[in-house]
Parts: sequence; structure tokens; C-alpha cells
Amino acid sequence: MKYLFVAFFVLVSIAIPAQNKETCRVALVQAHLAWGNVEANLDAFQKRVEQCKGCDVIVFPELFVSGCEMKKKDKEIAVQNKDEVASYYPAVIGRMQGWAASSNALVIGSTIYKEAGKFYNRLLAVFPDGHYEHYDKHNCFRKGSFSPGEGQLVLHWKGHRFATYICYDLRFPDWSRNDDRYDTAIYIANWPESRRDDWNRLLRERAVENRANIIAVNCAGTDPTGIIYAGDSCLLTPQGETAGECEAYKDDIRIVGL
Repeated sequence: MKYLFVAFFVLVSIAIPAQNKETCRVALVQAHLAWGNVEANLDAFQKRVEQCKGCDVIVFPELFVSGCEMKKKDKEIAVQNKDEVASYYPAVIGRMQGWAASSNALVIGSTIYKEAGKFYNRLLAVFPDGHYEHYDKHNCFRKGSFSPGEGQLVLHWKGHRFATYICYDLRFPDWSRNDDRYDTAIYIANWPESRRDDWNRLLRERAVENRANIIAVNCAGTDPTGIIYAGDSCLLTPQGETAGECEAYKDDIRIVGL
């Protein structure tokens, strides 16, 4: 009798979280970015958020207010550019808080943050009540100008657990290892068309090996140096199957359900 009671308790304990998990509508905001123009991007994303009514989570690409410079400029100029974008950090948070409040959604995207002379590629997750959490990209290019963050971030929203990652993190399976920490992994990126096959293959690998949904949001279009971005933003199931996707190369918003 004692063992039957224990078994019943375990089954009930497992079932309770599932009952608390709400249906979650996610907006994949695949955008053509105004490269290096923070004000223009903030205005453009204001209009995009207005198209995401009824969504519970709104996900932007990596560095959505500036874009990522894949071709390196003179070091002094590159630092000046990052300084300028980083100076908008409080304004970016303020706009994201406004979007989260007006849409009653969790809003996610990354921007440049500077502290103690170091630059970080910081993912911001802003909740409707105004509070926010952050994740600093851990896996950075060796010759890049971003410093690596150390911590990981799992968000709890609508009964779901979302792990957050940025672009190059996708290539490191150990960094994304699940161990029952999350239900869905979110990858935001500026991932170029030249590595498109890797993007699609690695997303499926991360979904299957971690038995988790994958939300992937990439930018699209062409940057000022001619680098092309296909987008390929999508929702994948734990089996690696596509449950929803944006139109390749297009400025597109796709609403998907978890």
C-alpha cells in the first residue's frame, strides 16, 4: 500500500506542471535591419510589434537595433560604432518595456551593452510588468570584439521554460544541453546565407538531442557590405520537424503556437 501511495504521488507531481502550462502564441519577427541606425530600427520594430497582437512571446533577431558587422572595420571606427549603439542601451530597454506592456507579451531581442570598458552582446527578456532579465552571449568569435558572458538564462512564462541563446552558441551542443532545464530553446541570430545549411542542420540537431522545441529568429536581407541573410526563422518540434516558418529572405512575421 505504501508503494502504491508513493507511485500515485509521483504521477500527480509530474502531471501538475503540465496542467499549469498555457497555450503560448509566439511571434517570429524576421526583419530587414537598418544596419547601424538605432533610431530607424526602433521605429520599424514599433510597427512590427503592432502586428503581433494576441501574442504571448515576441522574438526579435540578434542585435535588432544595429545589426552585426560581419566584415571588420578599422578597430578605432568599430569601437566608436559600438560605443554609439551601447549609448542607446537605456532607451532600448525603455522601448522594449513599452512594447511588452502594450502587447502583454514577453519581448526578446539583443543589443550592445558596455561595462568597465568591455562590450557584451546582451539578450534582453522584458516582461509586461516592466521587469527584465538578461543573458550575455557566451560563445563569441575569438577575434571578435565582444566579451563572453558566463551565466545562462532560463525564463519562466505562461507555464513554459525558455532557455535563451545567441547565434554562435548554436555551434556548441554542450552549452545548450538540456538536462530537463527547459521546454523550448530560443536562438536569435545574424546568421549569413553562406552558412545557411549549417543553421538549418544545427537547429534540428539541437531540437532532437535536447528533446525540446526550438524557436529560431534570424534577420533577413542584405547588409551594407553585401552579405546576404536568408532568415530561415522557424519553430521546430522536439522531433526536429518544422511547425512554422517565415518566408526566406523576406521581412516577415510568423505567428506560431506552443
